[in-house]
Amino acid sequence: MTESRIIISLIVPTYNAAAWLTECVTSVTGQLPDNCELILVDDGSSDGTAQAVCRYAEERSNITAIPRAHGGVSAARNAGLDAARGAYIAFLDCDDCLKEDFFSQGLRLIESGADLYIGGFEHVDPDKTTPMALADKIYDTASDFADDYIRNRHLLVYSACNKFYKNSIIKEYGIRFERGLSFGEDRLFNFEYLRHCGRIETSHMIMFRYIHRNADSASYKKFPDQEKTVLRLHRAKMDCFLNLSKGTTEEEKNSFIRYDRETERTRLLKYYSLADLHEFL
Repeated sequence: MTESRIIISLIVPTYNAAAWLTECVTSVTGQLPDNCELILVDDGSSDGTAQAVCRYAEERSNITAIPRAHGGVSAARNAGLDAARGAYIAFLDCDDCLKEDFFSQGLRLIESGADLYIGGFEHVDPDKTTPMALADKIYDTASDFADDYIRNRHLLVYSACNKFYKNSIIKEYGIRFERGLSFGEDRLFNFEYLRHCGRIETSHMIMFRYIHRNADSASYKKFPDQEKTVLRLHRAKMDCFLNLSKGTTEEEKNSFIRYDRETERTRLLKYYSLADLHEFL
């Protein structure tokens, strides 16, 4: 298999995922075409996940296993990026699952050659499944995309797992996931990537199932220095979109800033009292 044949590289970091690894990987291998590859990066697991990952790689030539010492999800994803041969990059977390038509729809979608594609996902809780979907739309420039986001704020920009990224842009600008963060590394990666985009497309395609497995999920945790990290992410978001936007008014931009600060402050109040907050008062 030569590099020119690989169209999509799907990177899956794994860490102590024995309980759900089979479900995740089977959702990929059951539909993985020859012109796409699966890269499994094990981040120093101690529960047999690393050995399972290597067994999967022995079964097919377009599955690669990368065992490594524990360094966190950003380091694992970066190792996957270093190995990726595809024209486009996609990500999946090891406790989630691909939708059944991910590759067939994705290969058709990326034929237009845009720099970034953003799709939707299913949010799966024990009691219900909620689709998070977008409309089909083409933005000729990142500035047009930023204008729309500032006005509408619902274009699913945070996750790395509902997107197809052009590998050539990632390599040219050396874009990587920042190590050492408790959360938010996806956002910083996306904000940096957007700065280098031309055409961006959103799609009604549902890419994966985001499954809340247990209360230890990062979505429910309180982290050290959480307020400082949230403030940094807020500032990075403002820096990205306010600088990219060329068609919004000052009033629209100020409304965007206020909305984002209030949204983040409300989330922080799940973990802190008002008296404990300093930057988001």
